[in-house]
Amino acid sequence: MSLLNPLEYDDLIIRHRQSSDILWSLKTWHHPLFDNKEQNNYGYDQAKVILQEMSHSVNIRTARFLAFIFAKIFNQVYENIYIDHHGIDLIYKMYSLTPVKTSPTLPSSSMTIPSTLFAILNTFSRSSSDNGARNLKMNTLSSPLTSKHYFTSPKIIYLPTHRSYMDFIILTYICFEYNIPLPCIAAAQDFLGLGLLANLLRHCGAFFIRRSFRSDLLYWTIFDEYVKTHLIHGDYPIEFFIEGTRSRTLKTLLPVRQGMLRSCLECYFRRQVDNLILIPIMINYEKVLEDNLHANELLGVPKPKESKGGLLKATQILKKSFGTMTVKFSEPIYVHDAYEIFKINEEKRTNRMYSDAFNRSIPRSIQPRSICQQDVFTDAEQRFSDELSYRIVNEQQSLTVIYPITIAAFSFLTTSIEISKNRSVSIEQLLINRKILFTDNTGVPEHFSTHYQISWPMENDENSLKQRLLTIYSDVFELSEKNCLTLKMTGDRLVDATLLMKLIMYRNTCLHLFAKPAYILLACQTNSQIPISYDQLKINYHFFIHLLAYEFVYDQFPTDDLNDKYFEEYLSYWIKLNYIIPLNNSTYKINTNFQSEISFITNPFEQYARAYLLIYQQENLSSETNLSLLIKIYQKTLLTKLDSSNLISILASSSNVISNALRTLNFSTKSKTFSDLRHMLTSLFQPISTHIRAKL
Repeated sequence: MSLLNPLEYDDLIIRHRQSSDILWSLKTWHHPLFDNKEQNNYGYDQAKVILQEMSHSVNIRTARFLAFIFAKIFNQVYENIYIDHHGIDLIYKMYSLTPVKTSPTLPSSSMTIPSTLFAILNTFSRSSSDNGARNLKMNTLSSPLTSKHYFTSPKIIYLPTHRSYMDFIILTYICFEYNIPLPCIAAAQDFLGLGLLANLLRHCGAFFIRRSFRSDLLYWTIFDEYVKTHLIHGDYPIEFFIEGTRSRTLKTLLPVRQGMLRSCLECYFRRQVDNLILIPIMINYEKVLEDNLHANELLGVPKPKESKGGLLKATQILKKSFGTMTVKFSEPIYVHDAYEIFKINEEKRTNRMYSDAFNRSIPRSIQPRSICQQDVFTDAEQRFSDELSYRIVNEQQSLTVIYPITIAAFSFLTTSIEISKNRSVSIEQLLINRKILFTDNTGVPEHFSTHYQISWPMENDENSLKQRLLTIYSDVFELSEKNCLTLKMTGDRLVDATLLMKLIMYRNTCLHLFAKPAYILLACQTNSQIPISYDQLKINYHFFIHLLAYEFVYDQFPTDDLNDKYFEEYLSYWIKLNYIIPLNNSTYKINTNFQSEISFITNPFEQYARAYLLIYQQENLSSETNLSLLIKIYQKTLLTKLDSSNLISILASSSNVISNALRTLNFSTKSKTFSDLRHMLTSLFQPISTHIRAKL
């Protein structure tokens, strides 16, 4: 037989005759997709460990035990916990439950029977004879979901605000109280360090995930499929915090973290669920349990790790009073309806028909599930996700409850630059300041939200108000010789800065109600001696909107369009109040007769703008592009110059303010953006005195 060309063919027989078959069979062999058995087993075992560490295991007996424990804790630390009746009624309606004054008997076993089974059994019962129907009334199945309208439970997603560790507990506690299916809660993996309590939380529906895992494809895939499988086939609602972490500033953290929301929305885009019901929830605290920790963390003190030792130390809070808690539910957001409205708006925006029926129904449903499919949203779907996430936090913020501490914080921080260590505020002044914010200017917050509420002592009782502030905030206030509230300043730089940071935090809770209207006053006030033209007023107004876009939640995320639909309304409102005087059709001026009221409203926003200017003056600190590292570099530098009597210095040293100021910039053109923003801010705010500038 003729030999083939050895340049074109390999002869395996000749090759093997020239070497050992044993050594050949034991050679190193590896392929990323088809590995040997031991390597495949390792990947399987790794996935199994991840899933066991992540997953929850709901157990009604554990829920009862924790309900008993936290009932004792809540009774000890809170005077009242107010729950929005309207929100509970909406949830009953979605589950087709009948509200009852006493909780019906739940199954006593450790396993809960799936709601799907109850729905099917009830369906068959309804199709039986009339006698069977009458008997059904006497022997209703003891399920949380005896639904007439769902073969499976509605796909409900609870989206509460996140200000305190109590947020993990309170919604489950409420659901247990009102006999509503307990939610499965996305919790940080850090809580696994709590030992027994972590296991108890797991049995109450908590599933534990890493804080960051996008680069770990195996973990991301398991997480993504876990959430989707739970949403599609599970019987329990899901609860997660769209902010991603606790807000130390007591205002919404922006930008919104969309990881879990995207996983849920993809189920809808793939037609795996017909609809999703999103319920934004606002949890309002009169006093946050960790306010001292929050203030310290904002000023660079490392966050203590969740541990059993830390949990034991936390039992000291049982000796303190934290006032009231108010939980308010927003109107449900039905994703199907929201998406249909979005498509109509997209058609108007692009002047072409928007059709995604084929894209959603066919290719996305039959395409293979790959480990690399992290970014599967189309541009339009991503825009919808962005709009929806911002709408969620907007709905949350609209349910704000204003407590007396907010007015007190406004009053003590009303100065633009420095605060005196001996500063005191009378109770009479608090009542006047409340009137300025929420009576004389009631149209401003109501324009943003008709759902906000003020929790205040009955009939403006001065003694009750004073006693409440001194009791609940005994670490902040004390009574002066003149019977006024004064701050517990010690003279220690960090301690005093922490105390003022706490006041800033509590003031933050209502700033979103005034932000955009206050920008018009601030734009006029920056140079009150010279009238400002209509066009320049509008430019400055939009500059402040974009500058502080990550600080405050607006009606919609800022765009480059200068035609804000509310600008004219806000301007007309201030003219009507006589705060702004129109000199002619295109020129305006601040009315100096109301200078104190105007400054009271605008001072918080001026302080934030000046803090940004101070941060931007540190331009050449580093060429680092990693935001987390850059924040630490800036904070370290600013803390060395910290002045505990200077509000601008304290604000500029906050890690959150530094983060938001840097996010406002475009890192690709950082130097140009720094220069532009610094120039604009410097031109708006006239140079302050040499003495104060030296301190900054």
